[in-house]
Amino acid sequence: MKTKVMLLITRLDRGGSAELTMQTAKGLAEKNYEVSLITGRTKKTAWDIFQYSRQNHFHLEIIHSLVRNINPLNDFLAFWQIYFIIKRVHPDILHTNSSKAGILGRIAGYFAGVPIIVHSPHGHIFYGYYSKPISKLFILAEKFTAHFTDIIFNLTEYGKQDHIKEKIANPSKFIVSSCAVDLVPFNQFQPRNFPSGTITICWIGRLTKIKNPELIINIVKILKDSDYKFEFRIIGDGELLKPLQNLVKKYHFTNVTFTGYLTNIISEFKNSNIFLITSKNEGFGRVIVEAMAAGLPVIASNVGGIPELITQNENGFLCPSDKPEKFATEIINLVSNPTQYERISKNNLIKSKQYSINNYVDNLIKTYNSVMPKVE
Repeated sequence: MKTKVMLLITRLDRGGSAELTMQTAKGLAEKNYEVSLITGRTKKTAWDIFQYSRQNHFHLEIIHSLVRNINPLNDFLAFWQIYFIIKRVHPDILHTNSSKAGILGRIAGYFAGVPIIVHSPHGHIFYGYYSKPISKLFILAEKFTAHFTDIIFNLTEYGKQDHIKEKIANPSKFIVSSCAVDLVPFNQFQPRNFPSGTITICWIGRLTKIKNPELIINIVKILKDSDYKFEFRIIGDGELLKPLQNLVKKYHFTNVTFTGYLTNIISEFKNSNIFLITSKNEGFGRVIVEAMAAGLPVIASNVGGIPELITQNENGFLCPSDKPEKFATEIINLVSNPTQYERISKNNLIKSKQYSINNYVDNLIKTYNSVMPKVE
């Protein structure tokens, strides 16, 4: 009889946590698990989620009352819907993902009698995302639901230590799972040759405050009088898109392009020379692994879990998230040193291999098995 795993996530909108959860469902199904994926209201997906589930042999179900924002009525309805789905499916393992689904799901799973409950926060919400009162509320909820949780997966050691610092649970409950990427589309990439001519710098993410895209404009200002010709491509959408476009018009920058959201970023990586990440907080930065797998040197904010991916001058450079002049210096340093550029490109291709989705799923299964009740 197959082991039943139920994955629960707040939403499958565009983003790293959604892609990882979908690929985890696929990977577990390929390993002969019976997989159900339950998600909340989803508006902007990266692909056809129902087609993906059918093609990869797992069940997908949507709970429309499960939403990201706090809403007492919706949250009450979502809790009971999750509870009754769990009672219907009878999973052996409930694996919750993201904060809202993690809180409601673990409580529902406990009362529904699920034998094993594990949780993946996909980063953390302790600072940067919400106001202090809301963050405190989530911390209290995390402490409460940790009582019903066998294992809490953290993307990085930094995230694990943050959970321990906030006394979310006993340290023994935390495991660093890292993150994963489907590396198959990146098999085409080879170590990069030193760029000649225009240098294309790529930024990918949600255009929101926490991702700090305004810093790019300040970097462009600093580099505009350099001896090198730069092209900046900003891939993504969000509430800061229009304000940033207005800033570009104000400063008459002709070397900054906004593409909006793109489903195929492989071509962007192929045509870029440097990957830039400017976040004020980042649990892991899955797109960094994708850039590494494309052989791109990475210049990134020294925040959150990013230093566990980027080692200074080995596979990229780390900068304070409020210092555009430091980013500009590292960019110039990189493009003025051919040997360094090519060495870093090669190092990133090698390092990215450890973040394959297959390795990630194998490690999840080992952890599941470690807490499964032993059959005499």
